[in-house]
Amino acid sequence: MKQAVTIFFWLWVTVLSVQAQTEAPHPPHPWTLTLEPERITNGAPCLFRVASTVRLKGLTATWQERRIFFDFDGRTRKWIGLAGVNLETTAGYYPLVLEATLTDGTLLNSTYDVPVYGLRYPTDELSVARKFTEPSKAMQARIKAEGVLKSRYFKTVTPQRLWRGAFTPPLNSIITDIFGVQRMFNGERQSVHQGLDFRAATGTPVAAMNSGVVLLARNFFYEGGMVVVDHGYGLLTLYFHLSALRIREGEAVQRGQVIGLSGATGRVTDEHLHVGVRWQGTYIDPAKLFQLSLPQ
Repeated sequence: MKQAVTIFFWLWVTVLSVQAQTEAPHPPHPWTLTLEPERITNGAPCLFRVASTVRLKGLTATWQERRIFFDFDGRTRKWIGLAGVNLETTAGYYPLVLEATLTDGTLLNSTYDVPVYGLRYPTDELSVARKFTEPSKAMQARIKAEGVLKSRYFKTVTPQRLWRGAFTPPLNSIITDIFGVQRMFNGERQSVHQGLDFRAATGTPVAAMNSGVVLLARNFFYEGGMVVVDHGYGLLTLYFHLSALRIREGEAVQRGQVIGLSGATGRVTDEHLHVGVRWQGTYIDPAKLFQLSLPQ
């Protein structure tokens, strides 16, 4: 069973009434904040659960310069927000600013310092074709154009939650490479592995990890056949090196639906499936996302 640390704190809140013009004092307000996992680390997704003794119309938060969207979970009677920590984030305390709207329109805000713990990731040496580490001028032009395209799409933050329940692996297979590994191609540090690699023979069906809308379904220089699914709130899942695509951009998909077939396209050393997860511009560990207790 997952462990979560419950932190009780009482804070004076700043009350900004949209109706009242006077600055009347407001009594201390009790908040209950639950973190999952207990130790949030760099590169990891996390859940914030907030319980309030006052009925709320809505709740959002700002953390590490990103907005967190909360949904009310009727089963637990708590507000739940999904977030993530950049891989390069150093250990320390980072203020979480909660912004609540009461049913009468009153706005409340309070701040809590959330600890982030440092985690070191390993290094891996690989050998790939020279064209992927020293691409021609024509390939460089293609890479640049694709980079601009991906950057534009990766900034997508849909203001609705499209996912439902837990995220599940895209296929049932062995993980051959983990998230966060520093990649050394032909003796030089080229990148950081920003996802998971699954062993998969060419032609293996690949399923969507949760419900959402297909944002991209195209072939790219590095990623090969790639599908990107938008799950709302800035959460995207990515599927690389596909030999065939089974969906189209703009199409709604459900968790478990086949979106493509695995392969060995793009920059690869062998046939396999690479999957990644992005939250509002930062990559987070898919394996840890699978472990979170997400509401329906």
